[in-house]
Amino acid sequence: MKNPSFGPTRTRSLIPLQRAKLPILAAMAASPLSAAIYQVEPVSGQVGSVNGSLNGWSVADHYGTSNYQGFIGDLGLMFVDDGSLPPIDTQSAGIFTGDSGDTYDGRLGINAFCIDSETGFVGAGSGTVVEYSAHSLGAAEARYLAEGVDGYRAGGLKRAAYLVQNYYEASRASGDLGASALQAAIWEVLTDEVASVATGDGNYYVRDNTSNGTLNSRSTQVVSLTSQWFNEAEIADWGGEDYDPGDDVVFWLDPEGLSENQSVISLNPWGAELSVVPEPALAMLVVFGMAPLVRRRRSA
Repeated sequence: MKNPSFGPTRTRSLIPLQRAKLPILAAMAASPLSAAIYQVEPVSGQVGSVNGSLNGWSVADHYGTSNYQGFIGDLGLMFVDDGSLPPIDTQSAGIFTGDSGDTYDGRLGINAFCIDSETGFVGAGSGTVVEYSAHSLGAAEARYLAEGVDGYRAGGLKRAAYLVQNYYEASRASGDLGASALQAAIWEVLTDEVASVATGDGNYYVRDNTSNGTLNSRSTQVVSLTSQWFNEAEIADWGGEDYDPGDDVVFWLDPEGLSENQSVISLNPWGAELSVVPEPALAMLVVFGMAPLVRRRRSA
C-alpha cells in the first residue's frame, strides 16, 4: 500500500459505504471464521497507538507503465468487538494490541498485507465501515477468476499464500525491510510468472535508479531479500502442485465485488475453519498503515 504523503499516486476516489451496518453476531466462537461478522472503523495512517506494530518503508516501485513512490509494508486490522471473535491465543504470530493508554488501548489487531496493487480502500474517514468476508485460498481464487480482476495472473493467490505462510515471521524479524519485501513479493507473484522485483523485470518491480540514494538503497535491499525467498520457493516448487495453506491463511475480500475495495491477506491466528465456499456473512476490519487509506487503483 502507498502513503500519498511520500509522493503523488494514482488514487481511488474515497466513497463512503452506503450499505446498512450489520449487527455483530454473538456466540460465534464455535463457527467458521467465514461465517462471522465483525465491525470496525477505518483509521488513516500509522497512528501512534499501533505504529509500533506496523513495519514498512517508503519505496520507489513500478507497475504496468507507471512509476510510484510511497509506503510499502504491512497494515493492521483492528477489531472493534473482541468478544465476537473466535477464541485466540494472543501470542500467535500476526497478533498485536493497541498501545496502552492510547486510542486503541488493548484492542486486538492482526498484521496483514494488500493483495491488489492498484485497488484502493473504500472510505478513509472516521466512522466509515470496511466490509470483508473471510475466504480460503480455493474460494478466493474462484472469485478472482470469476470476477476477472485486471492484471491478475491465475495461480497468483496460491503463491501469495505460500509467501505469507512461510515468510511472515521472517519478515517480522527483519522489521521495515521485511515488511516492504513481503508486500512487494506478494504484488509480484500476483502479476508475473517469473518472480523477480529487480528494476525492469516484469509488470511489477521496485526501482533502484531514482535520484534519491535512500530509496535506491532500500530497493536494493528489498530485491536481495525477495530474491532469497523466491529462490527458496522455486526449489520447493512453491509447495507443489497441490499446495494449499488450509486454514492457516485468510483472504479478506469485499463481499459485493473485488473491484469495490482493496483485498488483503493475513495469517489465520485463530486457527478457525475457513469454509470452502464462503458464506455471505461479512468481516469488517479497521485498516491502518496509510494516510489516507488508499493504494493505487488501476485505470479502467
